[in-house]
Amino acid sequence: MAGKKDKAILVDTSLCTGCKACQLACKEWHNLPATEFEKVPGTYQNPADRSSNTLMLMKFSEQYDASTKTMEWLIRKDQCMHCTDAPCVDVCPTSALFTHADGFVGLEREKCIGCSYCGKACPFDIPRYQLDALTGKNKMNKCDFCQDRVTNGEKPACVQTCPTNALEVESWDLAVKQAYNRVAKIKDRFPNANVYGDKIMGGTHYIYVLTEKPEAYGLPANPKTNELVGFRKDVIKPVTQLFMGVTAVGLLANFIVSSASYTSKDNQHDQPEKGGEGDE
Repeated sequence: MAGKKDKAILVDTSLCTGCKACQLACKEWHNLPATEFEKVPGTYQNPADRSSNTLMLMKFSEQYDASTKTMEWLIRKDQCMHCTDAPCVDVCPTSALFTHADGFVGLEREKCIGCSYCGKACPFDIPRYQLDALTGKNKMNKCDFCQDRVTNGEKPACVQTCPTNALEVESWDLAVKQAYNRVAKIKDRFPNANVYGDKIMGGTHYIYVLTEKPEAYGLPANPKTNELVGFRKDVIKPVTQLFMGVTAVGLLANFIVSSASYTSKDNQHDQPEKGGEGDE
């Protein structure tokens, strides 16, 4: 389970107005370009989905209330859930994905080789990929919990900019405690209110106060990872790391041999020519 001293972001959907300030703040802080999109008919959601340039997205879902014959928006902040038992970390062969000391799933994008194992392992369909023009390979991108801000004592950009305090960053145990307290307070208005995240995937580091059941928000009630994760973790990942290590050693050895060869040739060229017996 998540550690008590881990950091977590509490998301209270009952306070969210869908202003998208967090979505914009995420783009600005990570210096991500705007995403071209076609407007999705009948919704304020844009773009239609996350991408390598849109790490978090405000999702809008229509909910019809048969008793009152009215429609309402269910709004949810969608990004990496930062699982404690993170299958993406388990299968990543280069440790581009790792569990940070504060509990969330960090990312060192320069280490990504585009194998896409994380995308197949993630039960929330989070990883998105972009072609690297220099290498011709895909690079994965996702919410990194603003790891550069958090490790320097600052709040994540999304939390910092939220105008209604629907987002708060706390220790994991305090976030969970506050979530249950808030659910108790809103049960009269929202009978289906519940806490989501504390009892799945070892505890996620995004803890949600939902006003409806998880499925209404497009969230899995019991998220499960790919059955092949264990095989990738125990077999594929070590083998990949071994081959990468062998390749690195081979390249280093080749460099040393090549350097020695060139040095030897240079020394030969630098030696003065010996004259014959008749030379003065």
